[in-house]
Amino acid sequence: MPNNLINENSPYLLQHANNPVDWYPWSDKPFELAKKYDKPVFLSIGYSSCHWCHVMEKESFSDDTIAEYMNEHFISIKVDREERPDVDSIYMESLQALSGSGGWPASLFLTPEKIPFFAGTYFPLEDRGNYPSFMRVLQSVVEYYSNKKRTVIDIGNQLIALLQTELKNEDISDVDYIKNGLDNLVKSFDRDNGGFHNAPKFPQPHILEFLIYLKDNYTRFCSLISCKDLNEMLNISLYKMASGGIYDQLGGGFHRYSVDAKWLVPHFEKMLYDNAFLSKIYSMANGIYSETWMKFISEDILDYLIMQMSDKSEGFYASEDADSEGEEGKYYVWDYEQLRKTFNGKEFELAKGLFGFNNKGNFEGKNILTGGFTKANNSNKSYEIDEYNNIKSLLFNVREQRIPPFKDKKIITSWNGMTITALMQNYLLSFDEKYLNKSINVATYINSFITEDNELPRYIINSKPFYSPTLEDYAYFIEALFRLHQGTLEFKWLDIAMNLTDKVIESYWDSDSSFLYDSSNNKKDLFIRPKSLYDNPYTSSSSKMTELLYLLGSITGKAEYLEIVDRLIDNMIPYINKVPMHTLSWAKLTDLRKNDKLDHLVIIHDEKNLNEVLNKLNSEWASNLIYFGKSYKTKTNLDIFDHKLLIDDKNTFYLCRSYTCKMPTNSIKDINNQIKDLSSLSY
Repeated sequence: MPNNLINENSPYLLQHANNPVDWYPWSDKPFELAKKYDKPVFLSIGYSSCHWCHVMEKESFSDDTIAEYMNEHFISIKVDREERPDVDSIYMESLQALSGSGGWPASLFLTPEKIPFFAGTYFPLEDRGNYPSFMRVLQSVVEYYSNKKRTVIDIGNQLIALLQTELKNEDISDVDYIKNGLDNLVKSFDRDNGGFHNAPKFPQPHILEFLIYLKDNYTRFCSLISCKDLNEMLNISLYKMASGGIYDQLGGGFHRYSVDAKWLVPHFEKMLYDNAFLSKIYSMANGIYSETWMKFISEDILDYLIMQMSDKSEGFYASEDADSEGEEGKYYVWDYEQLRKTFNGKEFELAKGLFGFNNKGNFEGKNILTGGFTKANNSNKSYEIDEYNNIKSLLFNVREQRIPPFKDKKIITSWNGMTITALMQNYLLSFDEKYLNKSINVATYINSFITEDNELPRYIINSKPFYSPTLEDYAYFIEALFRLHQGTLEFKWLDIAMNLTDKVIESYWDSDSSFLYDSSNNKKDLFIRPKSLYDNPYTSSSSKMTELLYLLGSITGKAEYLEIVDRLIDNMIPYINKVPMHTLSWAKLTDLRKNDKLDHLVIIHDEKNLNEVLNKLNSEWASNLIYFGKSYKTKTNLDIFDHKLLIDDKNTFYLCRSYTCKMPTNSIKDINNQIKDLSSLSY
């Protein structure tokens, strides 16, 4: 008989709807029952593409004996972390505080007041080495909760105090935060394999983006690191990842992480956010280094997302499972004999050289394909592109006959925002219309669900929106809208971004504490209000929103935005100082705020020849220059557009520094010269 999850929207929750465990979704009801019957709450948090979540579901949550014990002694709640990232955030922080580590599935035991007192991750069905069985854990918790209530309460109070602790600002104004962060990266850089730290290895796009920022502004940072060392950190990391097993050499896209230091054996699930960020990173790197393989990887990721992870004119799906047919990685690994039968003799030898397989295998006797286009492009051996495409196509077609991993078709607003940004990054380099058209379609689709009071959906599934948006949803969708504005010069995208930014200030900004919070001020169902300060695995929502407040505040002159930026950065200084590796985006913001001369280009256009204008903007002009604009027909109250007119019925450019503008011009050549002289402007 189905449990209380049967009417939920989340695929992850529905996967548990027929468990014998009497699950409840996150709501007031289960906590009311826990209070009424004085039972502890078991909270299980996971997501649909999580391998160990599936294992625990099959082993323990489908076991009648365990379910009977849980139903008698606990009120059990199941949460999809992608549906309620604010719930996940606060309880993941609690898990790390209580157990010293984190991960999914997150398994926490709470009081009826929602406060954790014991926590872990995956528990096996039976005792396994140092890991106690799930039944033993349940029995211990029941005994503890029944006989040691005072201790349970004390643990909860200590946890709340810890979670509410905030670092206090100190007089550390002379610290070079960029240098601190870079020094830590240099120490942790794996010069042989690329990436940072040891196994398991995550791509960590926030680190790569920080390094690209240093490269883009190298004249300021040349005393901190040699150009050679900076190039090596970027190029070795990007190359080793792209040629490793962590990259799907046939279908495109990165798996979530590698279990080894060499990027060979992935944990096979694919996440939309990883691939959105990494496509953007490889495109940005290509903009610097003009490497064919970097361009290929960026576009290959987007082709995978467009062809495999989206539908029609709607958005992008959240993830693909690691498992298929009940086995992790089965869809992606290859038996040597199957590979031999796929090709004729010459093709077989060529395929071995391209994808690095052999008769011994590199993963449990089978082969994870490596190398691919990236290795071929950097090889001394000359590979013809037609040969590569033929081999890849043969393998891809064979793999297509397999049962594919499950796709979670939630269209998550923040992750779709990240993907639009990646699409626009590629569009503004290549001007391939398919990237622009897909961006417009996805943005329009999500925009159609925004409510009258500017509430975003957290996600959409089967054309049905779920409204519990977080700061992350606003931050990354606003960024996408601004990039879409820059790619079209349509004012409506900037206008929506500004309206959503005002909603953020209204609902997520707390003037008393000077922090941005993950959950809106009308969300009252958590025992503490979470905030995301640290970059992990990508730029934190608070940092991203601060960057956007600065961007939008600087171009519009909105003092309120800039005041919030200064208060946020000031509040973050002790965190940047003490945790440099996970606050790199904040360090970048301090540098930007300090060195930005508020150079902007305002474009009033006639709605004609915009591709030519944008091509010049993004190929010949300064990459750091912020530009925006509108049609001469568009009416707006933004002061920055006051007295800026279309002159002689032609596209008109106004180059400004600190809101003081040079004489306007219709000539792309003239504005090009003005931009080249930007550093010497003295007005």
